[in-house]
Amino acid sequence: MSLFLSIGEHEALTELRIHDPVSGGLFWALHERVSERAAAPFGHTPGTTTEWWHHCSEYLTDAAMSLALKGDTSVKAWLRSATLAVVRCSLDEWVGPWFRDHSSEPRQGHLETAHLSWAVAVVLDLQANIFSEEEQVEIREALREKGIGLCSRWLERNSQFMNWRCVLTGGVAVAAAVLGDESGIEQGITNYKQCVQMFQGDGSHGESLQYGNYAAYPLMLTWEALVRARPALASELPLAPMVHMPCWQATSLFYMKPLSGWGAMPMARSANFNDSGAIFRPSADLLLHWSARGKEDYPEDAGLARWLFDKTYTPVVDDGHHDRASFGFVNDFGFLSLSLIASAAEARSPEDVGLQLTEGFSCGDMITRDAWDGRTILAAHSAGDLLNGLGHTHQDLNSFILVHNRERMLVDPGHSCYRTLLHTQVEMRTNTHNTCQFELASSGKHIEQKFHARRRINHETGEIDDPIDRRGKRLLLARQGDVSVMAADVAAAYGGPILTYSRFWISCGTHALFIVDVIEANEPVKTKWNWLLNNRDEKLSYKPFPPNRLVVRRGTAGMKLFNLSGGVMQGPFHAHVHDAYHPLPNQLGEGASNSGVLMHFSETEFAEKRTSVHAIALDHYGSIGGWHIRIESDVDAVIEGPKAREVWKLNIASCDRFEFEETVSERAFICEKINDDWQLTTVRKSL
Repeated sequence: MSLFLSIGEHEALTELRIHDPVSGGLFWALHERVSERAAAPFGHTPGTTTEWWHHCSEYLTDAAMSLALKGDTSVKAWLRSATLAVVRCSLDEWVGPWFRDHSSEPRQGHLETAHLSWAVAVVLDLQANIFSEEEQVEIREALREKGIGLCSRWLERNSQFMNWRCVLTGGVAVAAAVLGDESGIEQGITNYKQCVQMFQGDGSHGESLQYGNYAAYPLMLTWEALVRARPALASELPLAPMVHMPCWQATSLFYMKPLSGWGAMPMARSANFNDSGAIFRPSADLLLHWSARGKEDYPEDAGLARWLFDKTYTPVVDDGHHDRASFGFVNDFGFLSLSLIASAAEARSPEDVGLQLTEGFSCGDMITRDAWDGRTILAAHSAGDLLNGLGHTHQDLNSFILVHNRERMLVDPGHSCYRTLLHTQVEMRTNTHNTCQFELASSGKHIEQKFHARRRINHETGEIDDPIDRRGKRLLLARQGDVSVMAADVAAAYGGPILTYSRFWISCGTHALFIVDVIEANEPVKTKWNWLLNNRDEKLSYKPFPPNRLVVRRGTAGMKLFNLSGGVMQGPFHAHVHDAYHPLPNQLGEGASNSGVLMHFSETEFAEKRTSVHAIALDHYGSIGGWHIRIESDVDAVIEGPKAREVWKLNIASCDRFEFEETVSERAFICEKINDDWQLTTVRKSL
């Protein structure tokens, strides 16, 4: 039997799917999509929008597993032909598309090389008998020279410590395990142990949800290949910290519902900071790997991974989009889901494992919600710990996403094709995220956040550069009842004259949010606040009320956003909001012009210090009209609900002390700085 489908796994799946609709759904969905692909020549599958490098691995591995579980003459013929076509591609074709480095001598591999390597290796492992002895020799030779050889050369020559190293490690390790190549296996072990250090201790990742998943996926393939080949390695190759990733992924998940343009199936929406798709869900193979392999030592993580699988892949396991999964653009289930599902742990929900309604992660993400499956979610991207892996960042610290009634009202722009000016000059910039930029009085220059260098590894010593500081500090993450305060200072990300840019998100129940910005510079500056509204399907209704008020409606949700500190409205500007990445331009997922509506509030005077307040009310589409936001003589901000059944008041006593209360219930709170530490406390009576 093969490495990737043992006799026991085959028998367990056969028994399970008889009475389990989830595994049965996976079984038949796999066969159906493989049968559709087998009806057309390789590379010409109807509905496929990517170039062959980007879908080859999932198409070949799916077919190999399908054939192992259920014989099909047409699939067998297609898989044999497609695999040999890939094997017989030139060395340059294995190197990757034209924009990869084809000039180095001897040649080195790239991401595409690694995907081809593990795809052909899995086919050889699961379906060696469909090839003649001569063809098997040819395949093995291609894996040694074009797979392991090219991938090893990249690992030996390049020092970047980011997701590429994980992917090229998978390209070596999977092929080596299948071939029994001892040198490649040892290289896979060494690189795996290095690459797991790329993740934060809590399982989060310094790049994004999308790239954390993409970095973890080939490490999962590496673990499975090496441990299946050498079972004793199970105790040597750590699952942590990656096995903790479901906590971050589950907290970042907003909801599941259909997305216009993508069909009728429910699709995930998640906190898509940096380069991440808004429709992110984790790869099913990865979730089931953590669930099956971690259930003894990490039962809560394993149970939560299974809960995420059930939440995002059932009751419908197949959403019809299959050509972007292996590169992590639009994640899916793959061939290993069939091997692993029978041994996966029982599902445990976020509440079961003790995830809080307000959570923060080492990567800098902070997320609060009014309830699990509630109405309001606020996700902020800001300062966290030193980052072990960094790349694909935007100039977006202290930006945030605001969700109400399963509608994203304030959004992150996401990312489009990397080889477009839109990506490099627009969507990564500070002024397209819900954060601040500044103008200098002395020169008129606009100040935005700075990008960062990546970590590198020293091949001679094996030492890795120190973790990277994104130049910010978390100030507070606290919750009292239905009130939470999240805060961070990211002035250092701007450099120059900006000394303080501390943002406080004061979330009050389901309907009220205060945003307090404390800004200080060593010369006069003007602040510009950016607000990106979600109009990706032309379903946004917004009414500006100059100079400082905005009323927004979308779906069943309504929002009022007021600047209460003298900011003057500018806009609208026709921006972009993307659903998911595609390696080619002008494809499904890339937002059109005006898919985002960008509004600015700008100060009219230069100053060295200011404390500003924005107030946001949220409710149903119609009910939002009954909410009122204002300033009173002794109060900096008031958010009052319909018929004054809920009234929140905020008073800025100083830049180090904020007092706020809900007057109807006579609950009051103080957020203050004591001995350089911020604290949130509850006061029993009204202030």
